Amino acid sequence: MVAAVGTYALCLFVFPSDLVLRVVGGQGFVASLVALGLLGGWGLSVLLGLHNPLLVRHPTRGVVGLWAVTSLACWAMTPFHGLSGTQQLSADRWIMLIASSAGVVLVAAEGLETREALLSVLRLAVLGAAFCSLVAVLQWVLTLDLSGIIRQSLPGFEVNSTYSVYQPRGALTRVTGTTLHPIELGVVAGMMMPLALALAIQDRSRGAWRRWGPVALIGLSVPASVSRSAVLSVLVALVVFVVLLPARTRASAVVFLPVGALLLVLARPGYIRTLATFIGAGSDDLSVSSRLDDYPMVQKMVAEHPWLGTGGGTFMPLDALDILDNQYLKGAVELGVIGLTGVVAWLVIPVVTALHARHRSADPTLRLVAAALAGAACANAVSSATFDSLSFNMFAGLHALVVGCIGACWIQSGRQPPPVPDPSPPNRS
Repeated sequence: MVAAVGTYALCLFVFPSDLVLRVVGGQGFVASLVALGLLGGWGLSVLLGLHNPLLVRHPTRGVVGLWAVTSLACWAMTPFHGLSGTQQLSADRWIMLIASSAGVVLVAAEGLETREALLSVLRLAVLGAAFCSLVAVLQWVLTLDLSGIIRQSLPGFEVNSTYSVYQPRGALTRVTGTTLHPIELGVVAGMMMPLALALAIQDRSRGAWRRWGPVALIGLSVPASVSRSAVLSVLVALVVFVVLLPARTRASAVVFLPVGALLLVLARPGYIRTLATFIGAGSDDLSVSSRLDDYPMVQKMVAEHPWLGTGGGTFMPLDALDILDNQYLKGAVELGVIGLTGVVAWLVIPVVTALHARHRSADPTLRLVAAALAGAACANAVSSATFDSLSFNMFAGLHALVVGCIGACWIQSGRQPPPVPDPSPPNRS
């Protein structure tokens, strides 16, 4: 299972997420095809009696089940909404997204049965994220676009995006790496940062460059994206991770993290000034004002289809300013109250599951990994309020991988004896 899930993790970051198999459509990017294969393999192993899912229980399976059931209920009603052909295809794509996510969650959670298997997959994921970040750094520093070379190397695949690799933001230019958009690049970097740090702390038998090189590359993706969402993602992920570290390690992190932040600022002069300009603009900033204008529009559309919406992915505004840069609002419009319940569960419950897995584990390494996964999942949930996260292939695929690994942590922590409290009385001298 390590090879299967590890292949998915590498494909997720190495192959540009806008490169799709045209006959499949928007969900036909390489990592999604691998994920659908994982789901098929899991189902076949169950049918042949090679795997009994009833022998293991994990909340992440319930979460993906709830998301699937609520979304399928919304999808079943799409023929009655008078959707266009494009909207119906997008609704079908939403169901494919759920199927591919389910494949990753089920195989990762139930197939990564040991701590070593889980660590191996996370190493491959961090390696893939470092490659994506390297592509972004080369785009930023040398205007060398390796993603374009990769796009030309896969026959049968086509680019399914109108976004440019280089996008102006104030006085700076931001880049995409192998993601679809700079916002996605920055948010994904924030999600991966605690995982990269956890492995750098844990894998002390490896050389310094192999441990800290990925951390540096992933960190450089944040200023390369010139994104407020990226800053929010990395802050949330690191705060959660650092708070959950052992006391001595936490003290070291509190000392060194500001140094790392200073180096990032020095690496991209003008970065803080540009972000401060956009943040200080408040509602005068077009991106902020358009988000504030979304609320009356969302309220009106939800009132038209309050319970099941019109189907996942069916909101396609003609005016670009009406795009909902908030996955929760988008979920409310497309899926109604019932479908939104599944989306919220998919994004939020894994955070609680990771925290619980860490709490009931006595293994220091597993506790460290669970803390990193909790930070990543929390960044996912918070950042989803700043952009329509599940519309971006790499983010959606990485979230599925994080949820699957959280499921593996949960199962492994349940196999360990609970921590035994010290019976000796406290020293009152």
